[in-house]
Amino acid sequence: MKQKRYFLIGIIGIILMMLNSCYYKPFVGYSLNKNGFKNFSKNERIAGDNSNPARDYKINRYDWAFEIFPSKKKISGKMDISFTTQSVQREFLFDLQKGMKIVSFESSKGNPEIHRKNDFLYLTFEENLPINTRLKLSIQYEGKPANVAGSGPVQWKKDNQERVWISSLIEGIGPQFIMPCNALLSAESDSTTIAVTVPSNLTVVSNGQLIGIESNTERETKTYKHEITNNINTYSLSFNVGHFVELTKPYTDINGIERNLKFHVLDYNQDTASKFYEQTPIILREFEKLYGEFPFWEDGCKFIESTFSAMEHQSGIAMGSNYKNNWKEFNTTLIHELAHEWWGNSLTGKDYCDIWIHEGMATYSEALFLEEIYGKEAYDLRMKYAIRSTKNTIPILKECGVLYNSWVNTADQDIYSKGALMMHSLRKVVNNDSLFFKSLFFIQKDLSKQNVSSEELILKFNAILGNDYTPLFDWYLNKTKPPVLEVYFDKEESLVYYKWKGEIPFYSNGEVFIKQEDLTLSLIPTLDYQSAKVATSVPFDFLIEQSIYYIVEHKKTK
Repeated sequence: MKQKRYFLIGIIGIILMMLNSCYYKPFVGYSLNKNGFKNFSKNERIAGDNSNPARDYKINRYDWAFEIFPSKKKISGKMDISFTTQSVQREFLFDLQKGMKIVSFESSKGNPEIHRKNDFLYLTFEENLPINTRLKLSIQYEGKPANVAGSGPVQWKKDNQERVWISSLIEGIGPQFIMPCNALLSAESDSTTIAVTVPSNLTVVSNGQLIGIESNTERETKTYKHEITNNINTYSLSFNVGHFVELTKPYTDINGIERNLKFHVLDYNQDTASKFYEQTPIILREFEKLYGEFPFWEDGCKFIESTFSAMEHQSGIAMGSNYKNNWKEFNTTLIHELAHEWWGNSLTGKDYCDIWIHEGMATYSEALFLEEIYGKEAYDLRMKYAIRSTKNTIPILKECGVLYNSWVNTADQDIYSKGALMMHSLRKVVNNDSLFFKSLFFIQKDLSKQNVSSEELILKFNAILGNDYTPLFDWYLNKTKPPVLEVYFDKEESLVYYKWKGEIPFYSNGEVFIKQEDLTLSLIPTLDYQSAKVATSVPFDFLIEQSIYYIVEHKKTK
């Protein structure tokens, strides 16, 4: 079955490369290489290099205005990029996938040249511009975003009544596939407007607040304009087009202010969706208690029925049409995506290698929420699921300064589960829940709306927790496997022998637990074999979820 799957991926990859850009070539390589990533190309290193002098500018504002042509699966519009130089420079690097055509461009200063190479835009002035020079680059462009088998940065779908239904999804694929921009994770704009023109029978929902609708009766179109007043990572910019209705639910925030949560759902799903989203105020309240005030009230808190399962688009969270709960009265996908407003959108990684901060913390937030609502058993069960889904084939902190597709490769999904297990392990080692939860709250308070590297986040944890937990973070982030417990069973003597395979500096004298029927044994492994009496005829489990995350390696002999 696996061979067929990889063969199919290969065929799709070949077709994809033939029909679209060679930009897809490394994505296919990542898919086929199930044990990790292959070497990065020169272009991938240029695209992801935060230290490139041509990227040394600050994005002040994006004003993105475009029209959608559903029948042609085409977009046409203009991007105004307002930015400020941060050093003396004459060349500036932006991104736009080469399949998108530039119709015209102009600059607010000088008469620069713009030339394209691969998926890069180079803006070159005749002379150096001084530091703190404010400019605006306007790019008129058009094209059909890359699309393979219905997937791509823009998904052109039909709803259940065969009507137009369109969603954008650019995380992993890259924002440059649908807009001129700076695609670096750290290149957040301070504010953004998104103006989308569609046929007049359709509705558009984007991030931020809707600030206007303009009708053109002659062309039979409407333009929906949304404004985002907070800084936002570029892959969060999004739009959804369809036959939506708006639902609202009241919410009193942690400061006692009355708010309205908004839900934009397909018209025929409004009753089902309304019942499903009754859980949202409960989830939001728990996260405000854990992490502090919801970060983006100025831009609103809304959820949009999208063509795919889910995505943490800031202030406009995408959720699919599966209005079902998978954990009693709650849906863990909804919990996960809402947690991203703190972990990923407010506190954002500096580099794509830091994405574990987004996904690992959002996954761990699922467990923390379930623990608060249902108790420790629910938390432990969620950690068990994480243990089962972790592959341990590549480290979760990968090479920084390169651009790669972080969701194609199956092995890279450990940024979710192993990232969560790392935080679980930190909690166990700290062994002080009051202090541990204090660290989560104050990290969100102190680093709100900032780009943070893994190293900076670790230093912040150490400062708040009052101890150096760098060895723990280093182990789970940079090693392929977690700590290994070697186990040997002596059936004749009814003994289990156990020891750590190597020194665990952050968990010396730490407990592990095994459960046999109603009996739970506490063991303290060292580097030497120890033994415990067990009934070898009765099955038992290692309760990994009750200690740090480790794996068990069974030995035939001691």
